[in-house]
Amino acid sequence: MNKIIKNSIKALSLCLLATTPFISTACSDDDALVTDHSWNIEGNTIVNIKPERYKLLRNPMNGWVIYSGIGDGMMMNFWDLYDNFESSEGTVKVSDYGSTLYVRGLWSNFNPERGKYVWDETLQTGPAKRFRMLVEGAKERNLKLAFTFVCDSRDKHDDACPAYVKEAGAEGFTTTTGSVNVWTPYPDDPIFQKEYEEFLTAFAAKYNDPDVTQFVSGFGLGQWGETHTLKYSTGDETPKQAVFEWITDVMSRLFTKVPIMINYHRCLLGNKGFSDADTGVAADMVKRAVAKGFCLRHDAFGMKQYYKDWERGITTTYHGVVPIIMEGGWVESSHGGSIAGDGYKNFAEVRQGEYDEAKGGYVNMMDLRFDTNVNTGETHSWFNTAFHLVEEFIAEGGYRLYPDRLSIPTTARSGGSVSLTHRWSNLGWGYCPTNLRQYGDKYKLAIALLDKSTEEPVRIYIEEKADISTWMKGKPKTYTSNIKLTDVAAGTYTWAVGLVDTTKENAIGILISARDENQTLKGWVKVGDITIQ
Repeated sequence: MNKIIKNSIKALSLCLLATTPFISTACSDDDALVTDHSWNIEGNTIVNIKPERYKLLRNPMNGWVIYSGIGDGMMMNFWDLYDNFESSEGTVKVSDYGSTLYVRGLWSNFNPERGKYVWDETLQTGPAKRFRMLVEGAKERNLKLAFTFVCDSRDKHDDACPAYVKEAGAEGFTTTTGSVNVWTPYPDDPIFQKEYEEFLTAFAAKYNDPDVTQFVSGFGLGQWGETHTLKYSTGDETPKQAVFEWITDVMSRLFTKVPIMINYHRCLLGNKGFSDADTGVAADMVKRAVAKGFCLRHDAFGMKQYYKDWERGITTTYHGVVPIIMEGGWVESSHGGSIAGDGYKNFAEVRQGEYDEAKGGYVNMMDLRFDTNVNTGETHSWFNTAFHLVEEFIAEGGYRLYPDRLSIPTTARSGGSVSLTHRWSNLGWGYCPTNLRQYGDKYKLAIALLDKSTEEPVRIYIEEKADISTWMKGKPKTYTSNIKLTDVAAGTYTWAVGLVDTTKENAIGILISARDENQTLKGWVKVGDITIQ
């Protein structure tokens, strides 16, 4: 671990259950050490746990996002490059620092012909070959996937929209990129909407899977797919609200198990880009999208003329409501002459500016962008001019949960009742988004009795009153759980706590920030023994 981080952060002092026993609970908000909870329970012992601060924990909607794409610029040796990446700390494996592989591409890359998709085994060349390489490599490296589809051809050398959409009669407009004419459909065109919805339906049938997909990002509309500078068939913004309702309804209906994103900026679905548009309208659209199940992302972190107080206000409003993810705005290979306008002298200062803005915005995820020249891309810049920030985000960014103090019983009678008091902290500036509609309240705090020889649970008790999404930095939560030891045979067991996925027979779903010696191989955190007579 980089010394800068160590100096800057102070360390703080399958046997499945037949039923899920009920726990009666008392809990309090923002607990100090002295609360109405009893720590000195007769027969209990106090256990203090020190967190593990630095190790990468691949948890839902948390961590660094490694960018890739399936267009012509993506090299087939992507993983070789990223597995042997030169950094200021020597050769590193980039995937050792990330949780997600972000696959970007044109709609036409993902869906070259009607009814044919990039994931089909029948497609073996071009984008399909690159897609398969990326997806298989992500699985090998324990990375989940994220996706963006771009429908707008401006700035592209190929049509972002599949040819069959225009052939079906969709109306749009032509622009020129270099010497190439490209075509973009109007987002309010009914034929375009029908065809795009059919593609999204096919994609969701394949990738609406939380075991594979981390999130689906944005609508794909507007320049760069960032939902600004749209061109409507009317020539003005009259269709904007109708388009908003259509695309948000479609995505919220289709993606029921994986998070979806909306870009939050003042020109949301407008015909301008980066202007001081009607912020009240944009704020209302963000509010309505969040109500439909959308999370938030912004693609201009660190760009001071674009990311301003209005955007900061959005992150303050929705901190703890939905996760916020960021993408930096400045691109080293093409914006080197522009950063001075924001007061940056070099890209080390750009990375620091992005990091500071991300911290102020409570983001859960940050970006490691790819460039065809790996020696000038954003990933190269992070790993060579700001490596300490890469590690610092793992330690401090997003969320990092652990129980710092517990009062546990050491002896009991089979069939009797015991009480445990336990306090939980979040070391990260973000939050754990267990409240997302797509997660369906599946993540729960659990207390287990482990078999001492196998370290497998013999009983799991779900703590229904604990809302993990409310665990914020500097505001620990304390619970007192009363457990009835029904049908527990006499013997010595190990108390353990975990954050489980109730849709997977209460397997660990969120890793706790505990040291290796305190954890089982499956992620339960051991807190002490109990002898049951």
